[in-house]
Amino acid sequence: MTTCRPSPSFHFAYVTNYNDNTVSVIDTRTRKVKATIKTGSGPFEIAVTPDGKYAYVVNKRDNTAQVIKRKTNTIIRTIQVGKSPSDVGTSRKFVYVTNSADHTVSVICIKKQKVVETIMVGKRPVGVTITPKKMGKKTLGFVSNNDSNTISIFDVKHNKVIDTIKAGVGPDQIAFTTNRKLAYVTTDDNVLVIGIHSRRILKKIKVGVKPIGVAITPNNKFAYVGNEGDNTVSVIKLFNNKVIATIPVGIKPGIVAITQNSKYAYVANFGENTVSVIRIRDNKVIDTITVGNAASGLAIIPL
Repeated sequence: MTTCRPSPSFHFAYVTNYNDNTVSVIDTRTRKVKATIKTGSGPFEIAVTPDGKYAYVVNKRDNTAQVIKRKTNTIIRTIQVGKSPSDVGTSRKFVYVTNSADHTVSVICIKKQKVVETIMVGKRPVGVTITPKKMGKKTLGFVSNNDSNTISIFDVKHNKVIDTIKAGVGPDQIAFTTNRKLAYVTTDDNVLVIGIHSRRILKKIKVGVKPIGVAITPNNKFAYVGNEGDNTVSVIKLFNNKVIATIPVGIKPGIVAITQNSKYAYVANFGENTVSVIRIRDNKVIDTITVGNAASGLAIIPL
């Protein structure tokens, strides 16, 4: 975690528009679309590297990952990955792409901008998230295997699976608390709280219908869950793991991302061409931003 003041380039959200093959770039200060980037076919998810220099977008229909140089918002590299890539996560040195149709994760070296390894995981991997870096702690990757009802855990240093744990029915997206103690995982029915050290399910939290995305505020106080089945976002207070608010948003909300200052949650509405902006202090939707067709993935530069 840097103690330097963020540069203006930190204030951007990236939204993948699945049906029109673009990424919308939103300035989170003005909540206006500042740029539109043409991508490959079916851009589905996106992630920003920890140093903030690049965004990686995965294109589900043409089996590629593309590298966006954030300084210019231009694509500088197209990389072939596995079949039907679904999600992308980043560590300091690598980018990880889940390939849902061939049960693998492609490991891309950020420096070389090419696939250097392929990790075998469970059936239909859909989500991948890397634990926050902490001095003296091993960095881990969690992969949700939607059809196996499991999570594959791999060691980022060696890119090897070290454990596989049960994770309810249809695990999807994963978010970690900043202290690296807990993982929050959406499933078909609820949100699971999993101990990172114990690798056990500690709690099941009932949220809305068909939860998909989950994001935790940088101040470690709340989790925001996009419920695709009832067009809402559930707000979980992490202190007691209770739902404290249910917020109506757009159609088929999925992926959620939080601004660095913990003031706003952005929600991609896959069933329409919008992103809902939630003000965290009172859990009110304060803006709806029009983006491209079928807003699927969403990323804000991480801490």
